[in-house]
Amino acid sequence: MIRTIEDYFHIKVQEGYNPDLCCVRLDLDPVQTIHRPLIVYLAIYICTYFFNLIFLQTLWGFTLTTDQNMWGGAFALLDGAWNHTEKRSKHISYWSRLRKNDKVPIVFIHGLGAGLMCYVEFLHQLLLAEDRSVFLIELPYVAMRLVDHVPNAVEAVEGIKEMLHSSGYHQAVFVSHSMGTGISSWVSKYASDLIAGSVMIDPICFLLHHHHVAFNFMHKLPQGWMDYLLRYVVARELYISHFISRHIKWYEMIHFGHQLKNTSIFLSERDRIIGSLLVHSFLSSKTPDVHIMPTLEHAQFLVNSKWKSLILEHIHKISRKADFNKLY
Repeated sequence: MIRTIEDYFHIKVQEGYNPDLCCVRLDLDPVQTIHRPLIVYLAIYICTYFFNLIFLQTLWGFTLTTDQNMWGGAFALLDGAWNHTEKRSKHISYWSRLRKNDKVPIVFIHGLGAGLMCYVEFLHQLLLAEDRSVFLIELPYVAMRLVDHVPNAVEAVEGIKEMLHSSGYHQAVFVSHSMGTGISSWVSKYASDLIAGSVMIDPICFLLHHHHVAFNFMHKLPQGWMDYLLRYVVARELYISHFISRHIKWYEMIHFGHQLKNTSIFLSERDRIIGSLLVHSFLSSKTPDVHIMPTLEHAQFLVNSKWKSLILEHIHKISRKADFNKLY
């Protein structure tokens, strides 16, 4: 490999051993975490509980189907005492709002952080615009819920397939953000027939054989307030860091740009996790519908009305096209 590098870059690597140089081995390096007091997780539990009760169940009419791994630790007992659901699934937990029409449903998969409640306004606009069945997949192991049970790629895809088939659907439009695009990539790899269309926002699943995602998320030294926010609020949380360091298999999650029909992709220009310009260059030859969101950071589309509206328009357009393809 060293000879290949020397030939490609026309350089000569000095022989010997440099102890100051070391490689990044994400799944072998120690899990890097920063302690959080119990009050942080209690606050997340309370906010999630009221978000689920007020928005998902009362205002939006969603029903929960769970694999009984929504919470970990003492919160699992507390949640089990307060919330009772007769609907069970094997590998995933999800919310569903079903409609009695023939339209192709939408499946939304959130990213790292605190779960679905981070997308409350975006989901509100999506539900207002789309009179079709909607499924919201929960990823509690990356939502600061003390959950260390993580389904593997095959199990997650089986759970999604069961979710759709049990409601009478065989395809869906997948809308995913950040880590959620990794789950969409699993579906594309193991059950591509489920995908009628796709909208990917800040996708982390492209060019995973490059260093950007692994290094920027776990090892890059903070250089601004957004870097500090990403590092200490999200990346160093115990269960998120455990998932990133022990459960992400890049060769399973990587998307090589195949089967991107009826797909729109949105990249934040100043994304500090992925190499947006490099990904844009790679994808431009795969699909014409790739957009760079100028000046935006990772996930900043959520507070930018212009790009949020444009993304919702593309979701509507792709969903309508999926409906048409289903008929003809």
